[in-house]
Amino acid sequence: MTAHTAPWLRKLFPFLLWWPLVNRRTAKDDLLAGITGALIVLPQGVAFATIAGLPPQYGLYAAMMPAVIGALFGSSWHLVSGPTTAISIAVFAALSHQADPGSAHYIQLVLTLTFLVGVFQLVLGLARMGALVNFISHTVVIGFTAGAAILIAASQVRNFFGINIPRGTPFYEIVHQLVVQAGDINPWVAGVGGVTLVTGILARRYIKKIPYMIAAMIVGSIVAEILNLWIGQDATGIKTVGALPAQLPPLSAPDFSLDTLRHTIGPALVITMLALTEAVSISRAIAVRSEQRIDGNQEFIGQGLSNIVGAFFSAYASSGSFNRSGVNYEAGARTPLASVFASIFLLLVLLAVAPLAAYLPNAAMAGILFLVAWGLIDFHHISHIWHTSKTESAILASTLIGTLFNLEAGIFLGVFLSLVTFLYKSSKPEIVPVVPAVEEGAYHFVRAQGLPECPQLRIVRINGSVYFGSASYVQAVLQQIDEENPQQKSVLIAAASLVRIDIAGGEILAQEARRRRRMGGGLYFYRLSRPNYDFLRQGGYTHDIGEGAFFPVMTDVTRALYWTLDPDVCRNCKVRIFKECNSGLLPDGFRRQRLLFATDGSEFSHAPQEIAIELARRFGVTLDIMTSVPSAEESEIARARLSVTTRAALVAGVDTEEIVRVGKHPEAEVVAAAATADTNILIIGRRPTKGDIKEKLLGDIAARIVGRAQCHVLIAGWQSQMWKKRILVASDCSPEGEHVAEVATQLAKVTGTPVTLVAWGRDAGKIREDLDLQVGRMKVDGVDCDALYVEGGPEHAVITALRETEADLVIIGNHHMLGGSVPGHIIAQLSCPVLVANFGGPAPGIASAVINQA
Repeated sequence: MTAHTAPWLRKLFPFLLWWPLVNRRTAKDDLLAGITGALIVLPQGVAFATIAGLPPQYGLYAAMMPAVIGALFGSSWHLVSGPTTAISIAVFAALSHQADPGSAHYIQLVLTLTFLVGVFQLVLGLARMGALVNFISHTVVIGFTAGAAILIAASQVRNFFGINIPRGTPFYEIVHQLVVQAGDINPWVAGVGGVTLVTGILARRYIKKIPYMIAAMIVGSIVAEILNLWIGQDATGIKTVGALPAQLPPLSAPDFSLDTLRHTIGPALVITMLALTEAVSISRAIAVRSEQRIDGNQEFIGQGLSNIVGAFFSAYASSGSFNRSGVNYEAGARTPLASVFASIFLLLVLLAVAPLAAYLPNAAMAGILFLVAWGLIDFHHISHIWHTSKTESAILASTLIGTLFNLEAGIFLGVFLSLVTFLYKSSKPEIVPVVPAVEEGAYHFVRAQGLPECPQLRIVRINGSVYFGSASYVQAVLQQIDEENPQQKSVLIAAASLVRIDIAGGEILAQEARRRRRMGGGLYFYRLSRPNYDFLRQGGYTHDIGEGAFFPVMTDVTRALYWTLDPDVCRNCKVRIFKECNSGLLPDGFRRQRLLFATDGSEFSHAPQEIAIELARRFGVTLDIMTSVPSAEESEIARARLSVTTRAALVAGVDTEEIVRVGKHPEAEVVAAAATADTNILIIGRRPTKGDIKEKLLGDIAARIVGRAQCHVLIAGWQSQMWKKRILVASDCSPEGEHVAEVATQLAKVTGTPVTLVAWGRDAGKIREDLDLQVGRMKVDGVDCDALYVEGGPEHAVITALRETEADLVIIGNHHMLGGSVPGHIIAQLSCPVLVANFGGPAPGIASAVINQA
């Protein structure tokens, strides 16, 4: 039925939402709950009307028609409208000085006040101001509920113990009077209250088919009647509710004269907010248990209509009743029909069985309300809040204690503290350092929590909003990043949890982007929501931040930003948290070096060892060191051999990785180790050609290593030293020559050594142009570079340039660059290290050249 009802009709008549749920079973539960609610409201209505300065029956009138209208047009299925303590007190305080309480003029003022309250509530509901109730936090509701429950119990202390405590006495005074009058407790009255209380507890636990409240009332009434007949009412002092006037609520009309409106419009505004706060708080408190969604706007409308209609049926201002709503839910009400039944039964009581109220003891009612009060205290959530958050615990305690002193002040205090806490927390949004997730194919970030972070790019997640209240805090945190680590010039904001950005937030983000751009970095965003991006774009902030600084979801943002980093820092970085850090290329496009030093432990390994350690230190990389032995039985000898290099590297501050290979062909093991370690530069030594050295690891075997290795090979003789003066690069300006220049550029930058490019050939003009172009490229990369053209062949060019430049490192390309062969006497004449840049496979030409060295 609901599915076929027009949405506008359901909005106009909200009871159409729950009416299809009514069946025989729910109607039975609602009927029993209605009976219980009608009996509960009898003494309460009389008491509340008395507090408000009205005749007793007006309290019952306020529990009839307003309850029906509120049930039909409100959103809560368990909230019961009616008279309340707080509103009764507020009505009396607002109008008692305008007219004599109980007089016809006073009643007229009350009816007008009720009508105005309803109008204000209805207007707020139609204006969709129900969102105001969202500022009442769950913690405040729990604290307010507990405080109100204690007040309910405190208000019944006088009836339960039969002591003389005036109505409206504050909570703390009730406690004081209970202690002072402990000796005056009436045992007969307390006995009736105790029997009712125990009966309710036992019936609730063991007799679930009978409403425990009705069972407790019946037992309490029977015990009271027996005691009165046996001992006499004068001796027992057991008082009952008493007979009520049997008549329907008379029709009434508010007074709309200007004088009456002038006296009631101000109090009506105050009572409107109080009544709405009570109603929504109670409905939300019950909804916590019933798991029902509350529509604040509809609740405002329902309360407004109930008071407007009530003003024409002799009812004074009503709101959600804690007593009746709690009883309604505990009694098993399933739909708002229970409130309608309660009003009908209350009407029947007035017409037919009002004299029977004379048999209902006040003490029994007090015992029932004790049970209701206990059930309203949510001990589970209170314990959870207490153990979870000190801030929330303070708010709960403040609300509870404030409610005990003043019902409306308690909840206003809780709301105020909640808003202050929210504003304080929102002014300092959580800014969490994060790192890329390690899962393959993942595009999200996880909390750093002690994990290594990039030394240049700080990645943070902002959980909250960057608005006028938090802008300065966010700016201070972003500035603190590079204050603590000046290398972190760039910041990436993982913005999936960034809720909102306002003008102040946009200004500080743009300012931060400009500041970081001046530093050489940038400010970037990943997964910024579309509304936030549109706001920044419309405000012109994307111009300062940069259009390319925004990366949508599922973008490999770290891959994009890796190429913006400083390659000099990356070169010496050992963290390497991004995939691109391990790709072999630095952000400037040059290769990231991985070094392998092959040693045989002889004195001819000392010079290449020193070069390898120093080069690893300059690059800031781990140095792989390896050696080869013919059999596994000699592994201890291999370890001892490697330990020499390990200790020397440790002194220089270089980490090492030891590799032992077993095989009868040393050159094959060196080549295999280099391939396994993904080596970029292999460093080996060479011996002078005298004596029987062909079985040694480093000697003529170097020729075969160079010829078979897939990486660059640096050959250092026993007289070689780490280069300091100049690097000489033999170049024929071919594509292979460009690769050689790349290696030379990296070595030059990391060691701070100038470079000379030497070339030869017949077409001098074309070669000089190519040299100038290559020199220009290297200078752009920050290398001090010049060029030298030498007529003649490659061997003459290299030897001549070496003498002129006094270079202490020579870099030559593979056999393609050198025309297919390199005379052995060229390399033999070089006492400095020689780096053979190998691209694309073994170099048989170089291999034959090295074989003929010296």
